[in-house]
Amino acid sequence: MESGALNLNQAKWHWFESPSDVPWQDWEALPGGSAYLDRRYLEAMAGHQKVKCCIGMIKAPDGPWLGGIMMQAVQSESRSPAEHMDVSVGVKIATAIMQPGGRPFRFKTLVAGQSLGSGEHTYLWRDGVPPSWQVKWTEQAFDICAKKWGIRVWMAKDFGPEHDALIAPHWSSRWARASFDPVMEVPLDPDWNSTDEWQTALRTKARTKVRSILSRSSSLSLKRVSQKSELEQLGPDLIALYELVYGRASIVMGGLEDLDFARLSKAFGEDFALVTYRDEGKLVGFHCGIHHAASGTIEAYYVGFDPEVNKTFALYQRMLFEFISWGISVNANRVVMGRTALEIKSTLGALPVPLSTYVHIRLPLAMIFLRWMIRKSPPHHFKPRRAWLAEWCEKWQEKGYQVN
Repeated sequence: MESGALNLNQAKWHWFESPSDVPWQDWEALPGGSAYLDRRYLEAMAGHQKVKCCIGMIKAPDGPWLGGIMMQAVQSESRSPAEHMDVSVGVKIATAIMQPGGRPFRFKTLVAGQSLGSGEHTYLWRDGVPPSWQVKWTEQAFDICAKKWGIRVWMAKDFGPEHDALIAPHWSSRWARASFDPVMEVPLDPDWNSTDEWQTALRTKARTKVRSILSRSSSLSLKRVSQKSELEQLGPDLIALYELVYGRASIVMGGLEDLDFARLSKAFGEDFALVTYRDEGKLVGFHCGIHHAASGTIEAYYVGFDPEVNKTFALYQRMLFEFISWGISVNANRVVMGRTALEIKSTLGALPVPLSTYVHIRLPLAMIFLRWMIRKSPPHHFKPRRAWLAEWCEKWQEKGYQVN
């Protein structure tokens, strides 16, 4: 259908605060779905207290649904931007002023997209909707939700290189474009049937690394947990381990809650995996993730572990291996591993995917300061390890990945 036939000028947003009110059949018919735009995820997180979600869908009178968006209101904390960006001396001084004594700087954020993860989970559009209208309607959504929730800090996230190139010219001047650390993805061949086949695509050094990880963590006991009662009972202990990792993050948006694991397991069934790690019976770590079959993706959702145990058992690297193993077992084409520990992930074949975010602050002079901060705070530069054999590097380049 041509965009002119879609009657774009008369389109209006319709908002649904309760999952039961969303016309899910129409939502799911829109192309470009992902794990965090999946009905099951949105229903599971409806009871979340730290992240308030609202679903919007847009249509013209008597016309088809043209698109949908996920808006979130979250409590954010800025702790130490220098951890994720190469900040200038000026930015360090400004940060010290905003965070005297190192105390976190807290603020409410209105987010289009997924505040609890990274990647392209902002919106869905009907085929034929031009990029200019996608941006125009996204800005409308911010205006509507900001008025409802009274939030002055806005963030539209995240956009990969191809889509960002299409929409970048259309944002109004009130927005500032920012780039943080890239998201790391491990591309997979859906024809692989075992991790052995994956390892044959790796260079010798990377294969040696995998063997070392498996050897160092061999004494740990792994268990996939899916029972609602067990997940609810484990919830507080899992959150405590999660805080040992997430509590060190430079920027925190929202956060997990005790009952999230049971909610997600109930909603996704076999497509949600939570695995616990025990050392002589003691819980020392966990990882959880979501399988989105329609996009062939494993989303590494969250992990938690004891840092001291991690040093001994290479626990975090073992979790990365398990995500890859799960992806291969369900014939996924990629594992999305998030934005942290870039070099460690690259040793197992993860490749960087740059993402762009658009930010607006509705305060006098705030945008001048924000644009200065962005200019002076580029993402950390890092050189990914060369884990893949040459022929596989060429294959992943053909699929759009940036390979050294």
